[in-house]
This record gives sequence, C-alpha cells and structure tokens, in this order.
Amino acid sequence: MARVRSRCAAAAVLAAGLWLSGGAAFAAGPERAFVLENGLRVFLYEKRDLPLLHVVTGFDVGVKDETDETNGLVHLLEHCILFRGTSAGSEGAIGARMRRHGASFNGRTGPDLAVFEISLPAAFADFALRSHRDILFGFETTQAEIDSEKQVILEELGQMEDDPERSALDLVFQDLFAGHPYGRSVYGRREVVTEATRDALMAFHRAAFVADNCALAAVGDFDAADMERRVREVFGALPRTGFEPPAIPMAEPLDKSVSRSLVRDVREGYLVIAFNAPDYNHADQYALNVLVEALGRGVNPLLAGHLHALRDSVQNVSMSYLARRFGGAAVVSIRARPKDLAIVERAAVRFLRQARDMSYSSGDYAGLEASMAAFDYLAMAKNQIRFATGQAEESGLQLAASLVRHMLLNTRPDPGRYLESIARVDSSDLRKVASRYLGRGEYAAVSVVPPERRGP
Repeated sequence: MARVRSRCAAAAVLAAGLWLSGGAAFAAGPERAFVLENGLRVFLYEKRDLPLLHVVTGFDVGVKDETDETNGLVHLLEHCILFRGTSAGSEGAIGARMRRHGASFNGRTGPDLAVFEISLPAAFADFALRSHRDILFGFETTQAEIDSEKQVILEELGQMEDDPERSALDLVFQDLFAGHPYGRSVYGRREVVTEATRDALMAFHRAAFVADNCALAAVGDFDAADMERRVREVFGALPRTGFEPPAIPMAEPLDKSVSRSLVRDVREGYLVIAFNAPDYNHADQYALNVLVEALGRGVNPLLAGHLHALRDSVQNVSMSYLARRFGGAAVVSIRARPKDLAIVERAAVRFLRQARDMSYSSGDYAGLEASMAAFDYLAMAKNQIRFATGQAEESGLQLAASLVRHMLLNTRPDPGRYLESIARVDSSDLRKVASRYLGRGEYAAVSVVPPERRGP
C-alpha cells in the first residue's frame, strides 16, 4: 500500500444536493439510505458512468474529542490504521491485497471526523467492504509499530511548521477557538505523540471506532438492492456498543480581536484572518456560503478586487467558509509583500466590516442604475456554487465523502436540499450574515514574515 501523506486540512463542504432523512430507507432506485441494527448509518448511490466503486467510512471522532493530554492520538491512530496492519494481517500483506485489486486506500483526520476511503474496480465490491470492516474495526498494533509511525507524525508536524500557510492556518484556529476543543491542532502535540502507548491508542480505538459511531457511503457501478444485501452481510454482525458521544459545547465568538506575527524563512508575506461563523446545522450557512463566494472566490471577487487596487503588492487573495459541527470559521488567506501586511490586514478587515452595507445584485439598484450594474455578484456566486456542486457529484469519491460527512454532522430532521436553499438566498440575506459574522469586527489573524534584514 503506497504511503500517502495524511490530509489533515479541514475539507470544504461538498453538498451533494441529496435529501438524507434520519435513517429512513429510500424506495427502490439509485439512492438508498438505512441504518443497521447495530447503529451503522449507510447511504448507497448508484453511479453507473464508470465501472468503479468508492466506499467511504467515517467515524464521529476528531480533534474535538481529544483533551490536552490526548491531542494527537486521533492523527496517530489514523496513521497506524492505514499503515501498520490489523488482526487480518500485516501492513505488507494488506498492501499486497490492495495492489492485486487495483485499490487506492487513504484516510484523513479533521476537527470533527476521521474518514477512510477506498476506490477500486466495481467488480471487487466484496473486497472493498470486507477490507473496510477488517482494517477499521479489527485494528491491532504493537508498541514497536506505533513508535515507528510516531516518527512520520513528527515529520509531518515539522513540515507543517515550516509551511507558512499551513502553520498560519493552524495557529489562527487556535486563537479563533481558544478555550474550545477546536482550538487544538489537528496535527497534535509533539509530547502527546512522542509518549503515546499501545494501551492508550487501543483504548481510544475501542471507545470510538464502533458501528454506532460510524457512517458508510458507497457510490459507484452497482445495483443498490444488491449492495444493501452485501453491506448488511458484511457489517451486520458488528455489535452495538451503546456509544454515547461526549458533551461538547458550541464555540463562543471572540470577545476581542487577536493578531500575532511569526518569523519564518520566507520571501513573501502570508496573512490569515479568521472570523467566527455559523456551524454546520445553522440556517445561516447557506447565505454565508454565497457571501464568501461573492467576497473572496469565483470569477470577480469583491475583496480581492479591493485589495489588489489598494496595494499593488497583494499577490493572492482567497476566502473560504468551514462549517463544523460545533462552530464555523470564515477564513481569508492573503499573500503580499511582508512590509505591507499590517496595512493589508487593516484594509481587509475594514472592507469585510462594510460588507453588511454593500449591494450584491442588480435587484439592489433601481432604474438606469440597474441596467448599468457591471456585475451581479449574487448570481455569480450562486452559479459558482452550482458548478462546484456538480463537479463534486461527478466525482464518486467526493460524493461519498460528502454523504458520510452529512450523515455524521447533520442534526436537522429535514435538512432539505442544498441547492434549493442556495437558490433562495437574496442580497438582504448576504447583508444580514455579513453583519452577524463579519460586521462585529472581532477576528483572529496570523501573519508570517521573514527575519528582519540588517546591513546594506
């Protein structure tokens, strides 16, 4: 099995536009959702354009479930599951079987979830399902294997700290969510990783990697009724453990802004600004998705245009919205000349505060002004979201990952359809969420600058 660097960055929300109803099964057709008696949530989606199968299994366990004393165990556990073998065989034996079946197997750790995925020819559906069951639920390891994987994690930590954008993003979340579990690094703490024991890791696995804390999505070239039979046969015997998730509070908004600077061996300056934003289940998520697209993404983003016109040293501006189970973040990433970062930070924050008073569509103007409106940012943002959603649905793996994320994070009895909710957003909605989340002004910022140069 090829060693692929663990993807720890928070994943963007990929809305599949599919309606998931708290465990109720679909009628016969290309979509089918059900819950096994052991609590395992399942979504099946026929996608017959290619002879491929994508199976994604997620567990509702992430950095949010760690403490200061265990911060790093989920990341280490993910690596050991992927690369260190199970009760079904060693790493080498598992890797050989993966290669024989043309399979790609990977995993990632995030603030909320630990997710594992396999893609392979659809003819090997039984192998995909049984491999997921054996590798994820039959995990076994030794202290020697753990100690070997620790070195890989510590190397990743070093790489993150040397990467200006990744280290700034990691630190800005620590400041934005200070005092909340989301304030812990997804990479973990060096001392926790270094001192981790087999007993601690296995205890963490036995507690959280159970059927009633798990969701599985299969997308690909199969018959949904036949795939349901296979899933029930492979996973149905897993026990229900009575898993109870820990009580985690919602993240509180910042009461004052926090800004700090890091000195790194860089030539360019890097700036990350983050604002508290709505959680995954909040009704404001749709309007904020559209607002972020209009301000910092898409064809002609407002914030990028403003900063490029203001400071010719600004090279790149992007904005994203990360919706998590217990809170969210609107994040701006900027690359500019180091000496201009302080000015750029003030200019960006000032502009974002003013977003609550902006016009976003031709409907905000009257008469001649409407006909002369140069750009309809609202329509542009919605079109970009529709395009991105279509791309996600074309990728079977992305679609399966999106479905797992939704099954584990959604708490609404009727979440509705994502694109229909996006379509209902208007300019007044954008101004309202801009006022609630950007207009208050409290934010966390981290800038990365080169060492001060002295001499001629």
